[in-house]
Amino acid sequence: MKYSTAILKNKPSNTISRLQNIVLFCLLVVSMQASAVDVGKGITLSVRQINKTFGGETIAFWVYCSIGGTGPGSCANPQLPGPLLELGVGAQANITLKVPMMMASEPPPYHGHTIHFHGLDVSQSEDGVPETGASVFGDQYTFSVDSRYVGGHKYHCHVHTVKHLEMGMYGAFVVRDVDQQGNFLKNINAGGPAYDDEWNWVLSTVDPSYHTAVGDSLVFASYTPRYFLVNGKEGLSRSSPAETLTSRVNSTVAIRLMGLHSTNATFQILNTEGTTQDFVLHNMDGFALNTPKTLTQIEVSPGQTKDIMITLPVNPGTLYPEVTYRRLRDDSSYSTVYSILTFN
Repeated sequence: MKYSTAILKNKPSNTISRLQNIVLFCLLVVSMQASAVDVGKGITLSVRQINKTFGGETIAFWVYCSIGGTGPGSCANPQLPGPLLELGVGAQANITLKVPMMMASEPPPYHGHTIHFHGLDVSQSEDGVPETGASVFGDQYTFSVDSRYVGGHKYHCHVHTVKHLEMGMYGAFVVRDVDQQGNFLKNINAGGPAYDDEWNWVLSTVDPSYHTAVGDSLVFASYTPRYFLVNGKEGLSRSSPAETLTSRVNSTVAIRLMGLHSTNATFQILNTEGTTQDFVLHNMDGFALNTPKTLTQIEVSPGQTKDIMITLPVNPGTLYPEVTYRRLRDDSSYSTVYSILTFN
Protein backbone atom coordinates (compact mmCIF):
# COMPACT_ATOMS: atom_id res chain seq x y z
CA MET A 1 0.00 0.00 0.00
CA LYS A 2 1.53 3.35 -1.05
CA TYR A 3 0.31 6.93 -1.34
CA SER A 4 2.03 9.60 -3.41
CA THR A 5 3.32 12.76 -1.77
CA ALA A 6 1.16 14.88 -4.08
CA ILE A 7 -2.01 13.18 -2.93
CA LEU A 8 -1.08 13.45 0.74
CA LYS A 9 -0.33 17.16 0.42
CA ASN A 10 -3.94 17.79 -0.55
CA LYS A 11 -5.37 15.82 2.39
CA PRO A 12 -6.39 17.34 5.72
CA SER A 13 -3.91 16.49 8.49
CA ASN A 14 -6.32 14.11 10.26
CA THR A 15 -6.85 12.23 6.97
CA ILE A 16 -3.09 11.98 6.49
CA SER A 17 -2.82 10.57 10.00
CA ARG A 18 -5.50 7.97 9.27
CA LEU A 19 -3.80 6.97 6.03
CA GLN A 20 -0.45 6.68 7.75
CA ASN A 21 -2.02 4.47 10.42
CA ILE A 22 -3.57 2.25 7.74
CA VAL A 23 -0.23 1.95 5.96
CA LEU A 24 1.53 1.14 9.22
CA PHE A 25 -1.08 -1.45 10.14
CA CYS A 26 -0.91 -3.17 6.74
CA LEU A 27 2.87 -3.31 6.87
CA LEU A 28 2.68 -4.69 10.41
CA VAL A 29 0.32 -7.49 9.39
CA VAL A 30 2.56 -8.43 6.46
CA SER A 31 5.65 -8.52 8.67
CA MET A 32 3.88 -10.58 11.35
CA GLN A 33 2.68 -13.17 8.84
CA ALA A 34 5.84 -13.34 6.71
CA SER A 35 7.04 -16.62 8.23
CA ALA A 36 3.61 -18.32 8.53
CA VAL A 37 3.18 -21.41 6.35
CA ASP A 38 -0.09 -23.18 5.49
CA VAL A 39 1.06 -26.79 5.75
CA GLY A 40 -2.11 -27.90 4.00
CA LYS A 41 -0.41 -26.59 0.87
CA GLY A 42 2.77 -28.49 1.68
CA ILE A 43 6.12 -27.63 3.23
CA THR A 44 9.54 -29.20 3.43
CA LEU A 45 11.49 -28.56 6.60
CA SER A 46 15.13 -29.14 7.39
CA VAL A 47 17.47 -28.31 10.27
CA ARG A 48 20.21 -25.71 10.47
CA GLN A 49 22.60 -24.59 13.17
CA ILE A 50 22.60 -20.91 14.07
CA ASN A 51 24.48 -18.95 16.71
CA LYS A 52 22.85 -16.37 18.97
CA THR A 53 24.51 -14.11 21.50
CA PHE A 54 23.02 -13.43 24.92
CA GLY A 55 24.83 -11.48 27.61
CA GLY A 56 28.01 -11.56 25.54
CA GLU A 57 27.85 -15.37 25.33
CA THR A 58 27.52 -17.06 21.93
CA ILE A 59 25.34 -20.17 21.99
CA ALA A 60 24.67 -22.67 19.21
CA PHE A 61 21.08 -23.62 18.41
CA TRP A 62 19.54 -26.16 16.05
CA VAL A 63 16.39 -24.81 14.40
CA TYR A 64 13.77 -25.98 11.94
CA CYS A 65 13.65 -24.05 8.67
CA SER A 66 11.68 -24.26 5.43
CA ILE A 67 13.43 -25.27 2.23
CA GLY A 68 12.88 -22.70 -0.48
CA GLY A 69 12.61 -18.92 -0.35
CA THR A 70 14.74 -16.42 1.49
CA GLY A 71 12.36 -14.97 4.08
CA PRO A 72 12.45 -15.32 7.87
CA GLY A 73 12.27 -18.97 8.88
CA SER A 74 13.60 -20.24 5.56
CA CYS A 75 16.79 -22.30 5.48
CA ALA A 76 18.42 -19.28 3.82
CA ASN A 77 17.40 -17.18 6.82
CA PRO A 78 16.88 -19.61 9.73
CA GLN A 79 15.50 -18.24 12.98
CA LEU A 80 14.63 -19.21 16.54
CA PRO A 81 11.91 -20.40 16.90
CA GLY A 82 11.16 -22.23 13.65
CA PRO A 83 8.50 -21.04 11.19
CA LEU A 84 4.88 -20.63 12.28
CA LEU A 85 2.95 -23.59 10.85
CA GLU A 86 -0.80 -23.30 10.20
CA LEU A 87 -3.43 -25.88 9.26
CA GLY A 88 -7.10 -25.38 8.48
CA VAL A 89 -9.76 -27.66 9.95
CA GLY A 90 -10.36 -30.62 7.64
CA ALA A 91 -7.31 -29.99 5.46
CA GLN A 92 -4.53 -32.56 5.29
CA ALA A 93 -1.10 -31.49 6.46
CA ASN A 94 1.70 -32.33 4.05
CA ILE A 95 4.99 -31.88 5.88
CA THR A 96 8.30 -33.38 4.81
CA LEU A 97 11.30 -33.37 7.15
CA LYS A 98 14.68 -33.72 5.50
CA VAL A 99 17.42 -34.28 8.05
CA PRO A 100 20.94 -33.37 6.90
CA MET A 101 23.37 -36.05 8.00
CA MET A 102 25.70 -33.42 9.44
CA MET A 103 23.15 -32.81 12.20
CA ALA A 104 23.15 -36.47 13.28
CA SER A 105 26.34 -35.91 15.26
CA GLU A 106 25.59 -38.13 18.24
CA PRO A 107 25.45 -41.92 18.47
CA PRO A 108 22.12 -43.79 18.73
CA PRO A 109 19.64 -43.18 20.24
CA TYR A 110 20.48 -39.49 20.32
CA HIS A 111 21.09 -38.72 16.66
CA GLY A 112 18.65 -37.56 13.99
CA HIS A 113 15.45 -35.53 14.37
CA THR A 114 11.68 -35.85 14.17
CA ILE A 115 8.66 -33.55 14.44
CA HIS A 116 6.20 -34.12 17.28
CA PHE A 117 2.96 -32.11 17.07
CA HIS A 118 2.42 -31.45 20.75
CA GLY A 119 -1.24 -31.34 21.75
CA LEU A 120 -2.60 -32.94 18.56
CA ASP A 121 -4.10 -36.42 18.79
CA VAL A 122 -2.67 -37.79 15.56
CA SER A 123 -2.01 -41.42 14.63
CA GLN A 124 1.14 -43.08 15.96
CA SER A 125 2.73 -43.03 12.51
CA GLU A 126 2.48 -39.21 12.42
CA ASP A 127 3.51 -38.54 16.02
CA GLY A 128 7.27 -38.25 15.53
CA VAL A 129 8.23 -40.47 18.48
CA PRO A 130 11.27 -42.68 17.72
CA GLU A 131 10.38 -45.19 20.45
CA THR A 132 7.17 -46.03 18.57
CA GLY A 133 8.75 -46.30 15.15
CA ALA A 134 9.27 -42.78 13.78
CA SER A 135 12.26 -42.34 11.49
CA VAL A 136 14.96 -40.00 12.79
CA PHE A 137 16.56 -39.45 9.37
CA GLY A 138 13.67 -37.77 7.60
CA ASP A 139 9.96 -38.47 7.45
CA GLN A 140 6.62 -37.49 5.94
CA TYR A 141 3.80 -36.21 8.14
CA THR A 142 0.24 -36.30 6.79
CA PHE A 143 -2.70 -35.81 9.11
CA SER A 144 -5.85 -33.74 9.54
CA VAL A 145 -7.62 -32.40 12.60
CA ASP A 146 -11.19 -31.47 13.41
CA SER A 147 -12.64 -28.30 14.86
CA ARG A 148 -11.91 -29.27 18.48
CA TYR A 149 -8.26 -28.34 17.88
CA VAL A 150 -8.74 -24.77 16.64
CA GLY A 151 -6.21 -22.76 18.61
CA GLY A 152 -2.55 -22.64 19.58
CA HIS A 153 -0.32 -25.73 19.67
CA LYS A 154 3.37 -26.31 19.09
CA TYR A 155 5.81 -28.67 17.45
CA HIS A 156 9.21 -29.91 18.58
CA CYS A 157 11.78 -32.66 18.08
CA HIS A 158 11.17 -35.87 20.05
CA VAL A 159 14.72 -37.23 19.78
CA HIS A 160 16.57 -36.90 23.11
CA THR A 161 13.90 -34.33 23.95
CA VAL A 162 15.75 -32.83 26.91
CA LYS A 163 18.67 -31.92 24.65
CA HIS A 164 16.96 -31.14 21.34
CA LEU A 165 14.20 -29.01 22.84
CA GLU A 166 16.83 -26.96 24.62
CA MET A 167 18.74 -26.66 21.35
CA GLY A 168 15.84 -24.71 19.85
CA MET A 169 14.02 -27.38 17.87
CA TYR A 170 10.51 -25.99 18.29
CA GLY A 171 7.93 -23.65 16.82
CA ALA A 172 4.30 -22.55 16.95
CA PHE A 173 1.56 -24.61 15.30
CA VAL A 174 -1.90 -23.03 14.95
CA VAL A 175 -5.04 -24.83 13.80
CA ARG A 176 -7.35 -22.38 12.02
CA ASP A 177 -11.12 -22.26 11.85
CA VAL A 178 -12.28 -22.09 8.21
CA ASP A 179 -15.28 -20.95 6.21
CA GLN A 180 -17.15 -23.11 3.68
CA GLN A 181 -14.50 -22.39 1.05
CA GLY A 182 -11.67 -23.41 3.38
CA ASN A 183 -10.42 -19.86 3.97
CA PHE A 184 -8.83 -19.18 7.35
CA LEU A 185 -10.99 -17.30 9.85
CA LYS A 186 -9.73 -15.10 12.68
CA ASN A 187 -11.54 -16.92 15.50
CA ILE A 188 -9.92 -17.76 18.84
CA ASN A 189 -11.50 -21.24 18.59
CA ALA A 190 -14.09 -23.01 16.43
CA GLY A 191 -17.15 -20.78 16.22
CA GLY A 192 -15.65 -18.61 18.95
CA PRO A 193 -15.22 -14.84 19.09
CA ALA A 194 -13.25 -13.12 16.34
CA TYR A 195 -10.10 -11.09 16.91
CA ASP A 196 -8.45 -8.31 14.93
CA ASP A 197 -4.78 -9.10 15.55
CA GLU A 198 -2.94 -12.21 16.63
CA TRP A 199 0.30 -12.38 18.61
CA ASN A 200 1.96 -15.77 19.02
CA TRP A 201 4.35 -16.02 21.97
CA VAL A 202 6.78 -18.94 22.10
CA LEU A 203 8.17 -19.05 25.64
CA SER A 204 11.60 -20.63 26.07
CA THR A 205 14.60 -20.71 28.37
CA VAL A 206 18.29 -21.40 27.80
CA ASP A 207 20.78 -23.33 29.92
CA PRO A 208 24.08 -22.93 28.00
CA SER A 209 25.57 -26.11 29.51
CA TYR A 210 22.92 -28.22 27.73
CA HIS A 211 24.10 -26.90 24.38
CA THR A 212 27.50 -28.53 24.64
CA ALA A 213 26.61 -31.67 26.62
CA VAL A 214 26.08 -34.95 24.71
CA GLY A 215 24.72 -38.44 25.28
CA ASP A 216 24.00 -39.31 28.91
CA SER A 217 25.90 -36.38 30.40
CA LEU A 218 25.13 -35.71 34.05
CA VAL A 219 24.52 -32.10 33.04
CA PHE A 220 21.01 -33.15 32.03
CA ALA A 221 20.18 -34.03 35.65
CA SER A 222 20.11 -30.38 36.68
CA TYR A 223 18.58 -27.44 34.82
CA THR A 224 20.05 -23.99 35.43
CA PRO A 225 18.71 -21.53 32.83
CA ARG A 226 20.57 -18.30 32.28
CA TYR A 227 18.56 -16.68 29.48
CA PHE A 228 14.81 -16.20 29.16
CA LEU A 229 13.12 -15.60 25.84
CA VAL A 230 9.92 -14.74 24.02
CA ASN A 231 10.03 -15.71 20.34
CA GLY A 232 13.76 -16.28 20.61
CA LYS A 233 14.50 -12.81 21.99
CA GLU A 234 15.31 -11.34 25.36
CA GLY A 235 13.28 -8.39 26.57
CA LEU A 236 15.37 -7.10 29.41
CA SER A 237 13.40 -3.87 29.87
CA ARG A 238 10.53 -1.88 28.41
CA SER A 239 13.07 0.21 26.57
CA SER A 240 14.48 -2.98 25.06
CA PRO A 241 11.43 -5.23 24.61
CA ALA A 242 11.41 -8.71 23.14
CA GLU A 243 8.39 -7.91 20.96
CA THR A 244 6.37 -4.87 19.93
CA LEU A 245 2.89 -5.02 18.41
CA THR A 246 1.06 -2.00 17.04
CA SER A 247 -2.72 -2.34 16.89
CA ARG A 248 -5.74 -0.04 16.83
CA VAL A 249 -7.92 1.43 19.55
CA ASN A 250 -10.92 -0.66 20.57
CA SER A 251 -9.63 -3.68 18.65
CA THR A 252 -9.31 -7.22 19.97
CA VAL A 253 -5.93 -8.94 20.20
CA ALA A 254 -5.47 -12.68 20.58
CA ILE A 255 -2.27 -13.75 22.32
CA ARG A 256 -1.35 -17.42 22.05
CA LEU A 257 1.09 -18.46 24.77
CA MET A 258 3.11 -21.57 23.88
CA GLY A 259 5.23 -23.09 26.63
CA LEU A 260 8.50 -24.47 25.32
CA HIS A 261 10.28 -23.32 28.46
CA SER A 262 11.50 -25.54 31.30
CA THR A 263 10.54 -23.41 34.31
CA ASN A 264 7.40 -21.91 35.79
CA ALA A 265 6.06 -18.74 34.16
CA THR A 266 3.43 -16.08 34.88
CA PHE A 267 1.92 -13.87 32.16
CA GLN A 268 0.18 -10.55 32.77
CA ILE A 269 -0.55 -7.25 31.04
CA LEU A 270 0.10 -3.92 32.77
CA ASN A 271 -0.92 -0.36 31.88
CA THR A 272 1.33 2.68 32.17
CA GLU A 273 0.39 3.05 35.86
CA GLY A 274 1.43 -0.53 36.60
CA THR A 275 -2.12 -1.84 37.07
CA THR A 276 -2.84 -5.33 35.76
CA GLN A 277 -5.40 -5.46 32.95
CA ASP A 278 -8.22 -7.92 32.45
CA PHE A 279 -8.02 -10.45 29.65
CA VAL A 280 -10.09 -13.52 28.81
CA LEU A 281 -8.73 -17.07 28.70
CA HIS A 282 -10.47 -18.98 25.91
CA ASN A 283 -8.30 -22.05 25.21
CA MET A 284 -6.09 -24.21 27.37
CA ASP A 285 -3.73 -26.87 25.99
CA GLY A 286 -5.26 -26.49 22.56
CA PHE A 287 -8.91 -26.91 23.51
CA ALA A 288 -11.67 -24.37 24.06
CA LEU A 289 -12.88 -23.88 27.62
CA ASN A 290 -16.55 -24.52 28.23
CA THR A 291 -16.67 -21.17 30.01
CA PRO A 292 -14.04 -18.51 29.20
CA LYS A 293 -12.39 -16.98 32.27
CA THR A 294 -11.61 -13.31 32.91
CA LEU A 295 -8.20 -13.02 34.59
CA THR A 296 -5.40 -10.57 35.34
CA GLN A 297 -2.62 -13.19 35.58
CA ILE A 298 -2.13 -16.65 34.17
CA GLU A 299 0.32 -19.46 34.80
CA VAL A 300 1.96 -21.18 31.82
CA SER A 301 3.70 -24.39 32.82
CA PRO A 302 6.20 -26.26 30.62
CA GLY A 303 4.37 -27.92 27.75
CA GLN A 304 1.19 -25.89 28.12
CA THR A 305 -0.55 -23.58 25.66
CA LYS A 306 -3.04 -20.91 26.65
CA ASP A 307 -4.91 -18.61 24.26
CA ILE A 308 -6.20 -15.30 25.60
CA MET A 309 -7.93 -12.23 24.17
CA ILE A 310 -7.86 -8.62 25.27
CA THR A 311 -10.01 -5.75 24.06
CA LEU A 312 -7.98 -2.55 23.81
CA PRO A 313 -9.14 0.81 25.22
CA VAL A 314 -11.00 3.32 23.05
CA ASN A 315 -8.29 5.95 23.46
CA PRO A 316 -4.71 5.65 22.12
CA GLY A 317 -2.15 4.31 24.52
CA THR A 318 0.31 1.59 25.45
CA LEU A 319 0.10 -1.66 27.40
CA TYR A 320 2.93 -3.85 28.62
CA PRO A 321 2.49 -7.63 28.31
CA GLU A 322 5.18 -9.50 30.22
CA VAL A 323 6.13 -12.97 31.36
CA THR A 324 8.06 -13.71 34.54
CA TYR A 325 10.04 -16.94 34.64
CA ARG A 326 10.39 -18.67 38.02
CA ARG A 327 12.40 -21.51 39.51
CA LEU A 328 10.75 -24.91 39.70
CA ARG A 329 12.46 -25.70 43.00
CA ASP A 330 11.29 -22.79 45.15
CA ASP A 331 9.17 -20.63 42.78
CA SER A 332 11.44 -17.61 43.22
CA SER A 333 11.79 -15.26 40.26
CA TYR A 334 14.48 -15.69 37.60
CA SER A 335 13.72 -12.85 35.19
CA THR A 336 10.93 -10.92 33.48
CA VAL A 337 10.70 -10.60 29.70
CA TYR A 338 9.01 -7.37 28.57
CA SER A 339 7.01 -6.58 25.45
CA ILE A 340 4.99 -3.58 24.27
CA LEU A 341 1.49 -3.30 22.82
CA THR A 342 0.60 0.11 21.39
CA PHE A 343 -2.73 1.19 19.88
CA ASN A 344 -3.59 4.32 17.94
